[in-house]
Amino acid sequence: MSRRVWTAAAAAVFFLPRIASAQSEVERAVLPLPETERAGATVMAIEGSEYVTVREGSGTFVCLADDPGTERFHASCYHESLEPYMARGRELRAGGIEGRESVMKRAEEIEAGSLDMPEMGLLHQLFAQAGWDGDVSTATRLTVIYVPYKTEADVGVPTSRSAGPWMMFPGQPVAHIMIPG
Repeated sequence: MSRRVWTAAAAAVFFLPRIASAQSEVERAVLPLPETERAGATVMAIEGSEYVTVREGSGTFVCLADDPGTERFHASCYHESLEPYMARGRELRAGGIEGRESVMKRAEEIEAGSLDMPEMGLLHQLFAQAGWDGDVSTATRLTVIYVPYKTEADVGVPTSRSAGPWMMFPGQPVAHIMIPG
């Protein structure tokens, strides 16, 4: 076998599984979106300790692929107008600031004028248990609509968790409506 054929064969054996894996990762990352939005979404995935773009999109959504270092599946896709807010969240998480503390830190930065927040923004999420087979019907969906500074009275949804929509952080720069299902 010539050196050239051997090199091509070795590349196929070692790199094709990685390419197939990346395709699967991209396909799963866009699952939270309506089908009409999936093909155009930009997809970012974790490499090492940071997110990198694995597919440039032509649409208006950015999707974050599942973190392979966690048991539970989670993919999220947000409107590109939320990128400054979401990127800051990734920075804070990398620095050890997560959850409510991260949200409140970003709220302070929005108030101070050092972090941009759109007038409205949309986020789609998909959650599933460990060992999930990719069947969307067995996963949990959550849609979030960011409505900065809006209150319960402004939008007509309760501020306590319910089976339907509810609002978190009413009146704050990070106010958002949670819509399960």
